[in-house]
Amino acid sequence: MNHRPYTSLTILAALLVAAGIAGAAEIDFDFDGSTPVGSWQEREQVTEDGGKTSVSIMKLKYLGDEERNGETYSWLETEAKSFKVKKKGRKQQGDTVYMKALIKKSLLEGDVVNSIGNFNDMAIDIIMQSGDQQPMRIKNAGEMMGGVARATGLQISYELTADGSEEVSVPAGTFSCDRYRGKGSATMDLMIKKMRVDSNAIQWISKDVPFGVVKIVSEDTVNGKPQHSETTLLSFGRSGATSGITGEPEDMPEMPSLGGLFGG
Repeated sequence: MNHRPYTSLTILAALLVAAGIAGAAEIDFDFDGSTPVGSWQEREQVTEDGGKTSVSIMKLKYLGDEERNGETYSWLETEAKSFKVKKKGRKQQGDTVYMKALIKKSLLEGDVVNSIGNFNDMAIDIIMQSGDQQPMRIKNAGEMMGGVARATGLQISYELTADGSEEVSVPAGTFSCDRYRGKGSATMDLMIKKMRVDSNAIQWISKDVPFGVVKIVSEDTVNGKPQHSETTLLSFGRSGATSGITGEPEDMPEMPSLGGLFGG
């Protein structure tokens, strides 16, 4: 295994990007009924940004449960690949990134979409691996992300409303879905730059699919720059999910002062 070191800033940036702005959204979903242990789904997101097209493919897995302090926690893992789209086809950018998170199961049962979209600040432990690098463990991840939010002055405003039902066809099949419309914004200060993301999205959720997500269409602006993205379900299963993380994780070195890192 290659032991190229991670930097604290690299990992922190990955967590911030993954967090998104779905924090205030709530969607009721029967997690136990739709997503048994071993379930997985794979979906593709195509983003149009200033005439450039990028693609990410993410596989989400439910690996199992464990008891801590008398409560049940669940291990979820994302496996993400990023591609640039060129005339000759897609070219993968960077390594495949694995992120495994331990989340209180009651959160998944109450609001699975929100929990998955923001598991960085809901997880008590996170294990990350990029390509063949040494896997790293982040303990008390939720506390760390709370510190990041305070240090960056993160502000989130998001409203989600039910918008009826609709039959939707994607590569994985045709599903009866509940439709939700979401609109909101997030702002944060990153070093000397202020970031603002505004999002206007439609989500299609089906109880017949593990984790629920069938399709998402989003019109966003990042610091005023427009982006369009469309996420579709490629495939899924209710058994067979396995972790892509290899080797024994090492604990991540202590983070630098967040106030100094972000200028707060």
